[in-house]
Amino acid sequence: MSVATSRTRKVRIGMLPLADAAPFLVARELGLFKGQGLDVTLCVEASWAGIRDKLALGQIDAAQLLAPMPLAANLGADRLGVPMETALALSRNGNSITVSAPLYAQMDAAGADPAAAGRALRRVVERDRAAGRGRRVFAHVFPFSTHHYLLRDWLATAGIDPDRDVRLVVIPPSQVLQHLREHRIDGCCVGAPWGMAAELEGVGRRLLATHTIRPGCAEKVLGVTRTWAAHNPAAHLAMVAALIEAGRWLELPGHRADAAQMLIDARLLATPAESVRAALSDDGADPLGPQFIFGAGQTLQPHHDDARWFLAQMQRWGQIRVTPDIEDTVRASYRLRLHGQARALATHVLQPWAQ
Repeated sequence: MSVATSRTRKVRIGMLPLADAAPFLVARELGLFKGQGLDVTLCVEASWAGIRDKLALGQIDAAQLLAPMPLAANLGADRLGVPMETALALSRNGNSITVSAPLYAQMDAAGADPAAAGRALRRVVERDRAAGRGRRVFAHVFPFSTHHYLLRDWLATAGIDPDRDVRLVVIPPSQVLQHLREHRIDGCCVGAPWGMAAELEGVGRRLLATHTIRPGCAEKVLGVTRTWAAHNPAAHLAMVAALIEAGRWLELPGHRADAAQMLIDARLLATPAESVRAALSDDGADPLGPQFIFGAGQTLQPHHDDARWFLAQMQRWGQIRVTPDIEDTVRASYRLRLHGQARALATHVLQPWAQ
C-alpha cells in the first residue's frame, strides 16, 4: 500500500549518466513510483558538484549521490554545509581503475589483482622519476567519493604516494573518455560503463575492478536534504519504497538485460550499447566487470560500517579533523530506522518488464 495521500506528489530526482542509475529508470518504466503515489521527473545532471548544488538549493528534491556525500555535507566538509541524509543504498560496487593505452603498454602485463597492478604502476612511476619526467595524472570523479578513496588506498598500498608521486584531478564521469583521447590523464577511477567504453574505443584499459579492493562497498545512495525530509516524510518514504522495489527487481534473473535496454532506449549514456549491456551483465564472465549489487539481502540498507570507513578515509587524507561526534554523524546521515519503515511499504516485484 502506498504511503502517499490521495493526491499524487510531484518529485524531481537528479541523477548522472551511469549504469547504476538503472534503479531510477526501472522504477519509472515499471510504474513503481506511480504505485507509491509519486509523479517523478528524472533530471540528468552533468557532474557530482552540480547535483549536490541543485539538491542543496532545492532545485531538485532528491538525488543519486555518492555514498560519502551526505557525511561530508553534515560535517560541513563540502563547504556548503547543507545537512543531508540517506535511507537507501542504491548500488554497491561498480567502479574500475582504468589507465590510458600508452601507460598500460608500459606496465608489463600488470595483472588484474590490486597488488600486481600496483607493483606494475610503481615500476613505471619509479622509471619516470629516474628519467626526470613529470608525475602521472589520475582522475577521480569527486573529492568525497568511493572512487577517490579506493584510488588513494590502492596507490598507497602499492607504495605510491597519492599526493607526491602522482597528481590527482577531478573530472565528471562523462568527460573521462575525452580526457583519455586527448592524453590529458594517464588513468582514472570511474563508474561503469566508462572504463568499458574506453576499452572499446582503444583509448584505455581496465586494470582492476574496485570490488577487489573493498568488496560490497556502498557506491550510490538516494540523498535528500534534512529540511526536505522533515517537510515531506510521506513522499520520502514512498520514494525509498519504490526504489527498494526497483533494486529487488534488478536482482532477479534476466532483469539486468531489460534494465540495460531501458538505459539504451533512454539514450542516457553516450557510449556504445555494447558497453551498457556489459556493465549490467550479471553472468560474472568478466573478471574486471563492475559486479553491481542493487538489492540482494540487506544491501539496500545504508550500512553504518561503510559510513565509518568513509569518515576514516576523510580523516586519513586530511579532508576533516578527528571529531568526537563521529557516531552522531553516522546516525544522522545514514537513517536505518527510516529505511526499515520504507522497506515495510515495498512489495517484492516479480513480474517481467513489459516489452
